[in-house]
Amino acid sequence: MTATSIGPAIPLTVHRLRFTVRAETPIVFNEFKGSALRGAFATTLRRHFCPEWRAEGTDPLHRSLCPVCQILSLEQDDSPSGDVRRPYVIEPPLDATTRYAPGERFHFTLLLLGDNLLYLPYLVLAVKAMGEQGGVGRRLADGQRGRFTIEAIDAVNPFSGEEQSLLRPGRQVVDPPTVFITHDHVLDAAARLLDELAACDNHLSVEFLTPLRLIQNRQTVEAPHFFPLIKQSVLRVLDVCAQYGGGRPDIQLKREIYPHADQVALVMDQTRWWDLKGYSGRLKRPQVLGGLVGRAIYRTTDWQPLLPWLLWSSVIHVGKNVVKGCGALRLWAGRDEAVRAGGMVDLFSEVSRKG
Repeated sequence: MTATSIGPAIPLTVHRLRFTVRAETPIVFNEFKGSALRGAFATTLRRHFCPEWRAEGTDPLHRSLCPVCQILSLEQDDSPSGDVRRPYVIEPPLDATTRYAPGERFHFTLLLLGDNLLYLPYLVLAVKAMGEQGGVGRRLADGQRGRFTIEAIDAVNPFSGEEQSLLRPGRQVVDPPTVFITHDHVLDAAARLLDELAACDNHLSVEFLTPLRLIQNRQTVEAPHFFPLIKQSVLRVLDVCAQYGGGRPDIQLKREIYPHADQVALVMDQTRWWDLKGYSGRLKRPQVLGGLVGRAIYRTTDWQPLLPWLLWSSVIHVGKNVVKGCGALRLWAGRDEAVRAGGMVDLFSEVSRKG
């Protein structure tokens, strides 16, 4: 399978950074931990590292120069195309644990979209400060949120299996990442998955690990229909490439994507709707985060034009509220749920472990 046979090159690099942290005081989360982690991260980043964080209206010149404003992506009037996409995603722990006692460890992952390593020190320092100063999770009886310290940071490529230690206990210096995800890794994964699909009558299992909330024609999509899934996957990849990669790939969706998407059948729906609410610090109001979780199985005669886009979505997420960890996908070939334990595309095995 050649690159030209499966669509345009995707000029995008993604750094996947796994943080291992140790609770120093009791930490209590709500059921979905992504909202609390992202809220603490954004608040800490803004208050500690943006000199104009108190300003009601931020000067456009400041926004264009301030790395914190760029990371948090305050409204950009000159966005190159599509929706404004933030250059990071926080993936919360996916286990059911909501309470961590002092000394217990947990993992979460921070994705940096694009190859601008200027942002890396801000990301690491913000996680350090939010754990040691601002805290995370619910306020406890003393009025404080839970504290943690960073024990390790690893760069992870789930497609190649490579890992690189960026920070270990006892060290103060974070090494620059040399392990990251590119389109070549996605193409290699797509080739392997195509071979597996051919042996499974082209049945593709997609697990929605965190709430997937898609909007189609201004309506919330309440079933795992394939067309809105692939459409929003492609649009997000295109926007991220335009804003943080090497430019928007040249592709005609109505000719190169939609006809293939129309041929995909939903053969099994094992999803449910997870009602979930959070709070938007930026909007200063409650926010609906609910979406589909569970598994859907799809089938088509030709997955080749669609797989790279789905695999990219399994990396950068899709749908609403992705910065909080929503819209996480896991893919594997076949209808058998047991296959997923050893499946090729298992991006979240490392974040659900508890040290």
